[in-house]
Amino acid sequence: MLNRLPHILLFLCAGLCFGAEDIPWVLLEQGKAAYEARDIARSMELVLKALELTEEYPEAEYWLGRLYAVQGQDVLAEEHYRRALRLALFLRVPEDEFLISYSLAQLLLDTNRREEAEIILMELANMEGASSRNEINFEHRGLDVLTTAGIDELVYLYRSELHQSLQARRMLGLIAWEDGRYRSSLLHSARTVLSLLSTASRHYREFNSEWRFDIDLIEDPKHPDRDDRYPGPTDGTADLLFLVQAYIPGLMDWMLSEGFWQQFYLLSVSLYAEGYSEIAQSLWRLMAPDGRAREEAGLWGNLAVHQLKEPFITSGSLEP
Repeated sequence: MLNRLPHILLFLCAGLCFGAEDIPWVLLEQGKAAYEARDIARSMELVLKALELTEEYPEAEYWLGRLYAVQGQDVLAEEHYRRALRLALFLRVPEDEFLISYSLAQLLLDTNRREEAEIILMELANMEGASSRNEINFEHRGLDVLTTAGIDELVYLYRSELHQSLQARRMLGLIAWEDGRYRSSLLHSARTVLSLLSTASRHYREFNSEWRFDIDLIEDPKHPDRDDRYPGPTDGTADLLFLVQAYIPGLMDWMLSEGFWQQFYLLSVSLYAEGYSEIAQSLWRLMAPDGRAREEAGLWGNLAVHQLKEPFITSGSLEP
């Protein structure tokens, strides 16, 4: 330790000699703080200064893109997002490449460049094998189960979680619906919903190791000599959502932030559009038990109420 003391003192002296205004990452953090304080001009000044001090700084390029985007300067925002992606090799946190790609895709969607956005989103989806033979076969087998036996059987047999590509699948499903490609919206939304319910199942099983997705919580304790499975096609899913809301509310908040009810509704109307009206109705009934929308389902629960009364297909948008 004593042998290293001169080096430590030298490092500290060097830090005193150079102010924070000479350190790119400090400037970037100050720029982020200014952005959070809604001081866009100051944030821009700090981020630009960080970029003046280092040429290969993808994080700063990304933040400059965000600053241009909030000011409506879409061309400049795109330029810096793309530059950040070209410099992705230098990212301190490699996973930030996903964040940059999603920001670029959203910008392209906002500027009506849907085909370009879809290409980026498919690249993100493919990072978790969306176009691989195994994944395609998995999704089609799962879809066969969903369309013949319902959502409970799908989750019971085919639990599988997405990670970095979850948002891409969600966005691709919405794009497909808006374009009238209902088979594609069905595949993407089914994969998204399956992933979210799989995550919920895993976390609740960690909370209660005795729990099983397919076992009726009410009837099973009455018959210790046998397993009682749920009678309906959505009972297990409904109870899982209830349990997560009751015992792991933070997980439910995350599911809602990932658009669970929107995707559940998209799945239901995609099923209906593809001719699986009975399965679609089972999902609407889960969203609106006894004809009343679940409070947590919000707009999508209210739309499910209307679907139960008179099914309809929207054009160009998921919302009527």
